[in-house]
Amino acid sequence: MLNFKPASPSLLLFALTACAAPGVEFPSLERRPYETNAPVAAPAEPPAPSAVPSAELATKSSALLARHTAANQDFLRALGAVQATASKAAGTAPGSEAWVNAQLMLSRLDKMRAGSVAVLREFDGLIADAGAVDADMAALVTEAQRPVAEDVATQSAEIARLSRLIGE
Repeated sequence: MLNFKPASPSLLLFALTACAAPGVEFPSLERRPYETNAPVAAPAEPPAPSAVPSAELATKSSALLARHTAANQDFLRALGAVQATASKAAGTAPGSEAWVNAQLMLSRLDKMRAGSVAVLREFDGLIADAGAVDADMAALVTEAQRPVAEDVATQSAEIARLSRLIGE
């Protein structure tokens, strides 16, 4: 165990006097010329974002959203039957007729979401193309893509939940 003794007052005084050695110039504490000048002006406002997508981009976005809506409706129509079949197959042995039937229906349901996944991928391409030209356009396309991404995430979560229910 180490024992430390407090420094003696004469040692502290010696150390402080060593800092003020004669002949050593320290920097001045006066303001420097650049500190008294006017502060740097704020940058000019950037140009207003172009809040309206081009007609071509709006048409592509609308067509993609329509495709997604149709694919998502197909998914939702089939979901109820798959949920009922999965509930019946819950707890059955893998390979049983109920289990196989539920797996088959779940596979078909997963395939139904392919349309929405393709739309999501095409939106990603539009975002990349728009971002190369104008970041504001990319933000608009990203906002248009948001409901598709949310629906695809919901579909994926439901398929995963049903798969766990059926058991693999």
